[in-house]
Amino acid sequence: ATYHQDTELQRRLKVRWCMEAANEASETSGPYVSVVDDAALQADLSGALSTLLEELGKSSASAQGLRRPVTSGTCLGDQRVYLLMDGPKALGFLKVGRKRLFVEAVKTSDFADVKNAFQEIEPLCALDFYVHERYQRAGFGRQLFDAMMRRERLSAQELGYDRPSPKLLCFLKKHYSLSKYKPQNNNFVVYEDFWTRPGSVWADRSKESGISCRQSAGCQRAARPARQEGQKDLFSRTEQHVSR
Repeated sequence: ATYHQDTELQRRLKVRWCMEAANEASETSGPYVSVVDDAALQADLSGALSTLLEELGKSSASAQGLRRPVTSGTCLGDQRVYLLMDGPKALGFLKVGRKRLFVEAVKTSDFADVKNAFQEIEPLCALDFYVHERYQRAGFGRQLFDAMMRRERLSAQELGYDRPSPKLLCFLKKHYSLSKYKPQNNNFVVYEDFWTRPGSVWADRSKESGISCRQSAGCQRAARPARQEGQKDLFSRTEQHVSR
């Protein structure tokens, strides 16, 4: 079923979580994306948002064949949930957060040694991703990802992916041309383009300065400019709908 919120929660979504005037305008132009952090979750005294995240988490787990949900409505910590809303309905969500990973890096030269084969990195990771079955293959998954990447100021190749389902792997290959990766013991997927694609913050910094990926992560967060106020197209609806 599609999940409905009461009038008070809908008001809170507009005022507290949307953060952008563009979201209010988007009510007349179709689904929009709203971001929820732990502060917003704890501030919802009605418990409606917690219930919504619990139900979405259960549906995502069921769709992926997981024994237990990855997303709950109790605490988000430093993670964020991007909700795809259409009026009073939640059509899907994408949860992201930083994870410290020890991964086998792509060999970039014939002289790479064992010491440099494994790197400790801390990328932003896609932790849970779900669009209601009734609304799949209509471009909403792409809309969720694009809105998240605009706000986080990252590209798809700069993310890590926690135990991605076959559907998500196909989605990333179709929409972002990501396909090559080395299986990791921790079941996270870090694509080869994370290390090698021109324009990647990680690849460029490592090449220019020779510093470790962990150091690069700190530099990346420090160098990323703050989001400018009044950026009205942050959660704009994707104009060209493509299949999820």
